[in-house]
Amino acid sequence: MSAEAKEITRLPHFKMLVDIFIIAVFAVVVYIAAYFMNLPEVLIRALESSGAQQASAFFIAAIFLTVGFVFFAVRRWNEVTQVSKETEQVQDALERANNKLMFLNNITRYDILNELTQLHRDLEPAEKTPEVKRMNEAIDRIRRQIKFTKEYQDIGAISPSWQNVADAIMRAKVGVDLGHVSFEMEIHDLEIYADPLLEKVFYYLISNSMKYGGPKLTQIRIHRKKADEKMIIIFEDDGVGISQEMKAFLFPKEWGSRKHAGYGLFLIRETLGVTGITIWESGTPGQGARFEIAVPKGIFRQV
Repeated sequence: MSAEAKEITRLPHFKMLVDIFIIAVFAVVVYIAAYFMNLPEVLIRALESSGAQQASAFFIAAIFLTVGFVFFAVRRWNEVTQVSKETEQVQDALERANNKLMFLNNITRYDILNELTQLHRDLEPAEKTPEVKRMNEAIDRIRRQIKFTKEYQDIGAISPSWQNVADAIMRAKVGVDLGHVSFEMEIHDLEIYADPLLEKVFYYLISNSMKYGGPKLTQIRIHRKKADEKMIIIFEDDGVGISQEMKAFLFPKEWGSRKHAGYGLFLIRETLGVTGITIWESGTPGQGARFEIAVPKGIFRQV
């Protein structure tokens, strides 16, 4: 038997069909026995005067069929109940283990950050030599990595929910100093089903525009359009844009790749991907960055 066939035989629906088939065959056998072997005799003889031998045989078969289905239903109910209990126990165990791991991670991060802070203070009075500069840069890199592990851990930790896109954008905007850059948002009645970290998605997009947009950056604009059955949320600026060479490294398949554009875009993709939302960059180099967020049908709604 092939691996695919073995997998099919393990499916609950396959087992259910087998049970129904067995019950049906059993009912047919009982019907034939009752009709041709004149069983049970007492019932058959009682109905012979009215010529109801066939009807009585059918009646007997129906009784056996009903009993068979009741037996089948009770057995399946017990199996489902048992599986449900086992699943609940496994989920509880996983939740407890996850809580312990999160607690351990938080404690570890806290301790590491404290040590880094102390190390940074110890280096402040030191002579600003190239070696000290490199040590301070290493401390900053470690801080960023620690921050990344915290934010990556939070993705998917809380179940997705319906969120107002405009509210998420405005909360993200508050955390970034826009300076002279104008900000336009043309989304006011849209909700999407997404990870609670949706606000972080727009925070990183806005931050990246401010960080990499260059001196020509004067505007950030967020709007939307309908494409087929998807809702496309468009984030664009009028900065220097992203070079073709860099586009290939914007969204690495996994963190830790040697070439990437920072963990912000990686976290953006992972956060949106929790509910099947995708993102890509479609801007023209020299004319600004443009990110398109595709929200599938059933994951967005008008409010």
